[in-house]
Amino acid sequence: MPYPFSRGVFLMGPPIWISPDASADQLERLRRELEETLNRLTIEADAAALRARP
Repeated sequence: MPYPFSRGVFLMGPPIWISPDASADQLERLRRELEETLNRLTIEADAAALRARP
């Protein structure tokens, strides 16, 4: 829970579209893409938070 008036970082990756008839292989590829995107955004958010320290 952030303190009142604290700073935050909001990052968003590109949308990932999933077809209703996606195969198991396609779903696995998209799962890996999502995981890689979340890992990259976490690293970017951590770096931005360190830069924002007073």
